[in-house]
Amino acid sequence: MQERPLPESEYSDYGEEVFAFECPSRLHRLKALAAVCDPATRADLSRWGLRPRARCLEIGAGAGTVALWLAERSSGGEVTATDTDIRFMAGLQHPALRVLRHDVRTEDFPAGTFDLIVARSVLCHVGERDAVLARMVSWLRPGGRIYVEDPSFFPAASSADPVVRRLGGAVVATLARAIGSDVEAWARSFPAPLLGRGLVRVGVRVHCSTLTSGNAAGAAWRHSVADLVPVMDRLGILPEADAVAALAHLERPEFVDVAHAMIGMWGVLPADPGTERGHLVDQTG
Repeated sequence: MQERPLPESEYSDYGEEVFAFECPSRLHRLKALAAVCDPATRADLSRWGLRPRARCLEIGAGAGTVALWLAERSSGGEVTATDTDIRFMAGLQHPALRVLRHDVRTEDFPAGTFDLIVARSVLCHVGERDAVLARMVSWLRPGGRIYVEDPSFFPAASSADPVVRRLGGAVVATLARAIGSDVEAWARSFPAPLLGRGLVRVGVRVHCSTLTSGNAAGAAWRHSVADLVPVMDRLGILPEADAVAALAHLERPEFVDVAHAMIGMWGVLPADPGTERGHLVDQTG
């Protein structure tokens, strides 16, 4: 089938046709992704801790696992968990947790509101990601930290497995053409998007998970690919029969590979810019 790119005007939103909120497997996909990504995200956030009465924001909170974890570690503060669809956070309860329907592309918060802002697997799906990132930085209080984490599929591109290479390329192309995502170059450029924004202690971390037929990373990838099969076929990127055969390949007991990396970047808005001039790169890893 011949690939047919979509003009920008035909882009749909994340959660509509692509990774639809109505899809019965959506919650299973979110839980699998949380099982894979939460340990590395929590390890990063744990290194810095939270000041007493800290105000935190998680954008695109999904099932709310990171937001709830932050709330449980809050000392007299508040954690605001947002998403364009909040149905998967309906059962979350904690006195420090506030759940809010919010679209980061079009809705603001007051400047200087938050001590910590977290956005995982969000900006890669936002076409105006640089402008949104600049607005997010403006929501930080002096001394506050922003933490952004997104996927890049560069490991799949170098896989020794031709099925993984083809499937990874199909995922990258489908997301780009259907909703304007960049799951290839955007996160691979970290931490450059935070440099030059007045932040200090800027850093980056890369985490790659092994995929097998029986672990959470493999399940997350299979759920994600399965959700994309109709769109891949409609756009002429990967015929449905080929995608179904590739999914069967991923379910083989002997299957093992690395499909994508999760790359995190962070930076701090200095309380006094003059006191930390020149301290741009976080050397702590």
